[in-house]
Amino acid sequence: MTTRYDAEAAAALVNDAISGAACVDDGDLYLDSTRLVDAVRVLRDGGESDLVFLCNLTAVDYERHFEVVYHLQSLDLNHILTVKARLHDHEDPALPSLTGLFHGAHLQEREVYDLFGIRFDGHPNLQRMFLWDGFPGYPLRKNFLQMPGDVRAGLPGFPHESEENAWPVPGSVPQRPYHPNDPAPPSDVAAVEGEEAS
Repeated sequence: MTTRYDAEAAAALVNDAISGAACVDDGDLYLDSTRLVDAVRVLRDGGESDLVFLCNLTAVDYERHFEVVYHLQSLDLNHILTVKARLHDHEDPALPSLTGLFHGAHLQEREVYDLFGIRFDGHPNLQRMFLWDGFPGYPLRKNFLQMPGDVRAGLPGFPHESEENAWPVPGSVPQRPYHPNDPAPPSDVAAVEGEEAS
C-alpha cells in the first residue's frame, strides 16, 4: 500500500535547500509560488523523498484565491505527497511551469489552463485543450456563470452557434425526454401517446 510522505519532513528538506520556500498547513505542503520549480526539484531529486512522478495536477477555486494541487509520488519508495501553491491574483493567476521537471505536466497544465484560466509560464505550448479559442470564460471557475454581457456558459449566444443549433436553456424544457426503456412514462407523455393512438 502506498504511504503518505510526511509533509513536515518534506518542508524541512525544501527549507534546508531554499530558505522559507515551504510551510505545512493542515497536513499539506505549501510551496512559495515564485520558487515552485526549484522547490519541486529538491523534492524530486532528494534521495529520501525521491518524488519523481507527477501523478496528478489540478486546481481549486476558493473565490478569493486559487490553489494548484500537485500529487508527487515515489515509485521506488512507494510514498506520495500532496503539494499546493496558492495564487492570490484571481484576475490573472500564473505559476511557473513544471514541464521542465515532469513530462506529465505538459497536458495537465494545459487542462488547468483551459478550465481554470491559470497560466503556466514557460510551458512550451500553453493553449486550450478541450474548448475552442475564443470560448468565453473558464468553466471550472466559480464565477463562470457571471460573465459580462449576458453571455451564459454552455447556452445560446456563443459565437459558434446558430439559432438552429442553439442549446436549450435549463428550465425551458418541461420534462426530460421519454425513453422506451424507462419502466413507466411520465403521465404527460403517456397522455400524449394515448391521444395519438386514438
